[in-house]
Amino acid sequence: MIKGENHKALTPQKAMERLQYLCARQEKCTHDLVQKLKQWGFAQAEIDKIVGKLSSDGYVDDNRFARLYVREKSRINKWGPLKLRAMLASKGIAKDIIDQALNELSYSENPINLFDLLNKKMPQVKAKNRFDLRNKLIRFGASRGFALDEVIDTVNRLLGAEE
Repeated sequence: MIKGENHKALTPQKAMERLQYLCARQEKCTHDLVQKLKQWGFAQAEIDKIVGKLSSDGYVDDNRFARLYVREKSRINKWGPLKLRAMLASKGIAKDIIDQALNELSYSENPINLFDLLNKKMPQVKAKNRFDLRNKLIRFGASRGFALDEVIDTVNRLLGAEE
């Protein structure tokens, strides 16, 4: 946002230009744009019009956003499919778009991501005993969005390999 400008005087055209600039710099979803327009005080009819125009011009595309979000968060943040699904749903992405984006994710990478993630975390965990370590690793893996049974299997493999 440009400093010194009055938010009340923001015209629909000016808002459109700002959102085009935002979308050109970073991938956004429809929900992000709607929230920004509400923050700027626009009525719902005007919001629908602006977001519709940005969508038709290709500045915003929820399919593209979901695919990139899944790819980035799974590779960089090591998030599992459960957390990815929840976060996309919280951004108002449709279930079929989420399913499609998650299907593009290579599930063969999930166990490798989980194993690497837990293996890296294990030396950092302050645990009183093996049972405590096991529980903390399971909670950590589950908090990253991996299925509980998958996390338990991976933790058992890690702790079994340690002996």
